[in-house]
Amino acid sequence: MARIAVIGAGVIGVSSAYLLAKAGHDVTLIDAAAEPGSGASAGNAAQLSWAYGDAMASPGLLRHLPAIALGRDPAFRIRWQLDPDFFLWGLRFLANAPFSRWWSNTRAILELAGESRRELASLLAETGLSFDYRLAGKLHLYPDQHSFAAAQSAVSRKNALGFEQQMLSRAEAQEIEPALAGYQGEIAGAVYTPGDALGDAAGFCRQLTHHIAQHHRVSLLFGRKVAGFSREADRLAAVRFDDREELAVDAAVVAAGAQVRLLAAELPEVRPVRPVRGYSLTVPRTAAAPAISLTDVKRKLAFASIGDRFRVAGLADIERPGAGFDPARFEALRSAGAGVLPHLFDNSVVLMRWSGERPMTPSSRPIIGPSEHLKGVYINTGHGMLGWTLALGSARKMVDLIATQTR
Repeated sequence: MARIAVIGAGVIGVSSAYLLAKAGHDVTLIDAAAEPGSGASAGNAAQLSWAYGDAMASPGLLRHLPAIALGRDPAFRIRWQLDPDFFLWGLRFLANAPFSRWWSNTRAILELAGESRRELASLLAETGLSFDYRLAGKLHLYPDQHSFAAAQSAVSRKNALGFEQQMLSRAEAQEIEPALAGYQGEIAGAVYTPGDALGDAAGFCRQLTHHIAQHHRVSLLFGRKVAGFSREADRLAAVRFDDREELAVDAAVVAAGAQVRLLAAELPEVRPVRPVRGYSLTVPRTAAAPAISLTDVKRKLAFASIGDRFRVAGLADIERPGAGFDPARFEALRSAGAGVLPHLFDNSVVLMRWSGERPMTPSSRPIIGPSEHLKGVYINTGHGMLGWTLALGSARKMVDLIATQTR
């Protein structure tokens, strides 16, 4: 079997390392951080959205784009950049917004999510890991009758694919989640997805990394930044670092999230990946917190009860890579969350303030495949806001691809 380096120890990288190790490969899991799950996985929305893989570029977002471009939407922000890649990404994003392209992208994402769901069931049965996973169900809350009625088309299409979704009135949604009685936002109706789940992505990364290091041929290399690759002719020979000797390998899986762009000089196919920054706030969970995951469609907020914690996540800021934490944007998130659930976020002890870069392609479909510029390198990135949902399905697709190419 092959010696394979997995670059990146978020949900995508750890999932890839797990399935590669199960397939019998010698795996080295590498990350610049000191522990797994420290990047976008650390504070994500926690939702495993098996039935909600909707691509971001959509007819609805296209109609709303002028307001976003003028800075009138609190949930989205665009920082204009004099960067050819930025403008090319924007043009490709717009090309994916028509309905036919949106549904094609969404359907492909849903199929990948279905594979993830099956892989997660197998993983749980095999490992018994505990990362606050539960089948919580999810309610998408719509603010007015127009937006609620517009959701019917997508619900019908997803039901036809075998996903269970139901259109509910506010009263019906409140019967399922009594905490909505205290919800201060507008709710004209809700889409209920009973099969969606949630879990602590960072906890998943830590526990699964420990499991594979204990039970498989997996080495851990943390606190080391990959500088590039050494090659023999047109094939990968080793992974290079800034501060240690190179690591000889037969193949490498690049799952470095938004940081993958640092390797674009050697892997030009990752140029379509741009960071979309998000924020989250985690507070102690109280008895008044909803048990079911909630998504506020108007405010683009996701709420989840994760064990003894309660989290709100949201915002989508398309800005320069590495822009970092913006206190004003975090306050916008906190204020929006407190505006609809004041008894949970006003004067609560803050357990975690988080901001991170989600790696987004113009189509919202991840890049999963071999590099055309360096044989032996495989790319698994670009999952945007759905990395947690798509992690194991993407890993399975990658492992199967490597198997076919290394026979």
